[in-house]
This record gives sequence, structure tokens and C-alpha cells, in this order.
Amino acid sequence: MGKRYKNLLEQIADIDNIRLAYKKAVKGGNRFTVSHLKFKEHLEANLYLIQKQLLDGSYEHGEYHTFKVYEPKERIIASLPFRDRVVQHAINNIVEPIFEKGFYRTSYACRTNKGTHEGVKAVQAALRKLIKLGKVFYLKMDFSKYFHSINIPILFKEIGRKISDSRVIKLLKGFAGDLKVGIPIGNLLSQLFANIYGHIFDRFVKVKLRIKPYFRYMDDTVILCNSAEELKEVQRKLALFSRLFMKMKFSKWYINNLAKPLNFLGYRITESYKLIRKDSVTRAKRKIKKYLEKLDFEKLKMFLASWSGHLRSANSWNLVKFINKENELWKIRTQLAYR
Repeated sequence: MGKRYKNLLEQIADIDNIRLAYKKAVKGGNRFTVSHLKFKEHLEANLYLIQKQLLDGSYEHGEYHTFKVYEPKERIIASLPFRDRVVQHAINNIVEPIFEKGFYRTSYACRTNKGTHEGVKAVQAALRKLIKLGKVFYLKMDFSKYFHSINIPILFKEIGRKISDSRVIKLLKGFAGDLKVGIPIGNLLSQLFANIYGHIFDRFVKVKLRIKPYFRYMDDTVILCNSAEELKEVQRKLALFSRLFMKMKFSKWYINNLAKPLNFLGYRITESYKLIRKDSVTRAKRKIKKYLEKLDFEKLKMFLASWSGHLRSANSWNLVKFINKENELWKIRTQLAYR
């Protein structure tokens, strides 16, 4: 089981850690929210109040604000007041590194120096290595409603393997929600919970099945092999393990060879090229046209900046050409309209 950590609450409630948490929480779009501006009016007092409530056990998070997002798929997002985001960062600063030490390098979601681009590069490198040994097959699996299916008792049994501070366990349970199944989508700590839960699956794959070419990004998993029959047996074992020990099932799974490119992390991947998925391209083109029609060049600039990494990581000359052409056309139209 390894080392178990106690007396973590004092580290979480350290005022320097809370100040660091505030700096992290204020990044991005949170800076101009009403919740943040009210908190900032009496910043030091609010930070010390958080410290006091954490130490005396009186801290309770506020009410969730829920809303829907529709891309890449429809989901309900739960958002807490700014003060609670500060607390989550304070907890995450101390707790996340404890689990990070044990995570396998083949897990790529919500981790420092990981992410989609690193995952795609690793998958393609593995494909190039395996193809030297013969025909390559891949097993692609997606957990069904991953966040909503996480079993809370199983999650906290896994957390208990590393943390023995009951005060911190109580805090973490507060952010896991009131149900026995499912965690809120949108919490910073939910990302950590999801990675801890996924580590149960990773450990079975790496330790029990001893599979090397394996990659996971949250609920999205891929295993590579030179034998389709071997992958069928692996899938059977994984489905059984997931159902019995994680109380989860796969929404879909399939085995293919590289005649059909591997669809993973927004890319279609073979040993020789990476293309951005067609549905991702369609959504991107739709957004670009929308921002151009509204003459919202600021949002267009932000979107293209976030997409530049995807474009650089793929064989995307035609898409870049399309974007540049659309930009030039709308610049000309805008100039003509204001003459």
C-alpha cells in the first residue's frame, strides 16, 4: 500500500498555501466574476477566514450553480462560488502531488506536462514501434458516463490508501457530493477524483495484465497489440474487472487495424500521420464563421490561439489554408463595409 499521509490539514490551511490557491483560482475568466470581485474587496480577511474555518472544522462549501454546455457533447456543469474554488486549490496543492507520485505515465488527463498533444505523440510513437513487428491492432474503449458513474465508497477506499487524516477525508467528501454514485462535473477536485478512480483501472492493466502499449485520457482508453485475438481476451478481462471492482461498464469498444485510423484525443492517428477529427474540424469552422459574421475578432483571436496547438500537432495544411482564406475575405468585407 505504501506510505499513508496524516496531519495534512495544517499544510492545506497554511496561509501561504491559501494565498497561492487564490492566485491560481483567479486565473482565466474568474478574474471578472462578481463572486471574485466581492471576495477581493476584503481579500486578506477572507483568506484568513478560510484558514480559520478549515482549522476549526466549520468550513462548508456554498451552493452549486448548474448550467449546460453543448460542445463537444451536452453536459451539465456544476460551478461553486469563488471562495470555494480557492479552498479546492488549497486542498489540491497538497493532496494532488501525493497521488501524482503513483500515477502511471500513460495517464494523460489533467496532469502537468501531459495533455492531449503528449498523449497523441506517445500513441503514434508506440504505433511506429509496433508496426515493425507486424500488423498493428488497437482496442478502443470508452467508459459509460464516467463522472456520473464513479462509486463514492470505492473512490474513498482508494483515497484511504494514501490519506489517513480524517479531517481532510471529510473535506474531500464534501466536494464529492451527497450521492453514493457520481461526482460533479466542473470542480477542480473532481478532476483529481476522476484520475484517482482511473488509477484503479490503470493498476490492473499495468500490474495484473502487464500491458505496455496502453494509454488513457480520463474515460477514453487505448491498447495496442499485434494480435486481434489477444485484444479480444484483454477486453473481456477489462470488462469483467470494471464491472466487479469499479462498478462501471464501457459505453462502446471496438478492435480495428490501422486501415481505419485510430480515433483518439480529437485526432485520427496512424503510424505515418495525424489528422484532426472531422467533427472537430466541422465545429471549428462553424465557430470561425460565427465570430467572423459577428465581427468578434477578439473571440476569434482567442479561439485560434487555443486551436494553434491542435493545428501544429496534426497534418492540417488544408485547414490552415481554409482559416487564412476566411480571415482575409472577412477583413476585405469589413473594410468595404466601413468605407
